[in-house]
Amino acid sequence: MPIPTFSLTDPDERLIRAAGADDSRGVNQQTVGSDLVIVGGGLAGCCAAITAARSGLRVALVQDRPVLGGNASSEVRIWILGATLHMRSNNRWAREGGVCGEIMVENIYRNPGGNPLIFDTLLLEWVVREKNIQLFLNTAVDSVEKSAPDRIAAASGFCAQNQTRYRFQVPQFMDASGDGVLAFAAGAAFRQGAEAPDEFDEAFAPGREFGHLLGQTFYFYSKDVGNPVPFIAPEFALKDIDKIPRYKKVSAKTQGCHLWWFEYGGRHDPIHDTEAIKWELWRVVYGIWDHIKNSGEHPDAENLTLEWVGMTPGKRESRRFEGDYMMRQQDLVERRRFADSIAHGGWSVDLHPADGVYSERAGSHHCTLPPPIPFRCVQPIR
Repeated sequence: MPIPTFSLTDPDERLIRAAGADDSRGVNQQTVGSDLVIVGGGLAGCCAAITAARSGLRVALVQDRPVLGGNASSEVRIWILGATLHMRSNNRWAREGGVCGEIMVENIYRNPGGNPLIFDTLLLEWVVREKNIQLFLNTAVDSVEKSAPDRIAAASGFCAQNQTRYRFQVPQFMDASGDGVLAFAAGAAFRQGAEAPDEFDEAFAPGREFGHLLGQTFYFYSKDVGNPVPFIAPEFALKDIDKIPRYKKVSAKTQGCHLWWFEYGGRHDPIHDTEAIKWELWRVVYGIWDHIKNSGEHPDAENLTLEWVGMTPGKRESRRFEGDYMMRQQDLVERRRFADSIAHGGWSVDLHPADGVYSERAGSHHCTLPPPIPFRCVQPIR
């Protein structure tokens, strides 16, 4: 497998540099040329980059995090769920297609235990072995230049790790980022939250009391170390645990994906309030763990320690860009087929109360089966 090469200073050279005082200095600047820029290194961006590279296109894959995988990475640890629904539905005879299916089969072979760190390396391997892909990690795209109202000429992103601002000047762009940073900067039409029931005559559309947005989620994992482990909660941990109506559902054995309902932020801006949402989720996680360890209600937690707590929230919802066609409830319920279908969803339409972990309501309810998705939906209108 080809390994990325980097230009390093000759170790025999003296590495001392000196610079006099100056009024100001700018960061390093670099222009990148390719055939296609894909912004976002989650599963969608990685699969698109591999597919394009196999077709002969030179691809620049730009990811704002240090690892690939997005919500499926070791930073968030939401497992990949495709057509099979993990054998829990009538789709049990379905199989993933395309590059995602190849990756899932490889992961089952090499990583049967589902270790998220191993999955990180597997996905990284699959991307960097494509000679037509240039990978830019830790690089956040934040602006675009346009040659016409409906055409992007270049995009710019900054990598804090190497203090370099990249200018991507290419003929084609694809936005696979969760928040749609490229499409947003380019001025594409978008929506946030659920429409009112009467706009599209959708009976499943939630009302104001339920909330129009889904929140964000943190997981944690614990480990039995074989001897008692004390826990002193940080000052910011939630003290009033009864503010979480379903806190009694948590036991010493609860961890990982069973914490999907540790959700918050459905009444806040899912983009600009993300840091505040993250802090509230930390309060919840450490407050729950304090209860497990110190309330006396969970003696089987005596030898447990926290092994991992999420640092990046798993976002359930962000901007939705308007395409040439907008899917609605009727398309799913009536199982409408589209001549230009490019994919199928892997999960039923799933509504969560906006108040998340603080809601008296059930954590979620499922409305209908996974939909086929037409190409018209993913081509944004200006």
